Amino acid sequence: MAKEIDKLDPIDRGIILRAPAVVALLAAVSDDGIVSEDEKADAIRLAHLRTYTSKPILHNYYKEVDKCFKDDFDLILSQLPEEWKEKEQFLENRLTNLDPVLQKLDTVYAEELITSLKSFAKHVFKSNSNFLQNFLLPIFTVKMNDGFDPKIGGR
Repeated sequence: MAKEIDKLDPIDRGIILRAPAVVALLAAVSDDGIVSEDEKADAIRLAHLRTYTSKPILHNYYKEVDKCFKDDFDLILSQLPEEWKEKEQFLENRLTNLDPVLQKLDTVYAEELITSLKSFAKHVFKSNSNFLQNFLLPIFTVKMNDGFDPKIGGR
């Protein structure tokens, strides 16, 4: 099971390995339409940490992600449209490419990956918040705690 992604063809493998970068960018633009340096740095750091903090079933996956995460993040960031909602739509469309790939994986592996990617996104989403934002923008706090739940794998 640890080598589940090795069973995929190169195109599907690329889609699944880019997924953390896509969800990180979606999380980063969701609160203000901008990807801050803090959000980028936190996402890169988290991708590396997940190589040993994720569930054991996903360790090999995140080891592969760690090798390409920064480059994938930068490439996808450079492709984003200018407008905030267009950025979100672009990234959400990229996530829909993930659905058919997830269906090719073992069910348990796919479920763990979806859970992990959602957690990844929420972590990045929260990385740009600070006391001042939460004090001045209470709606941001509500969105951060309740509303941000990216659709991954149809969930």
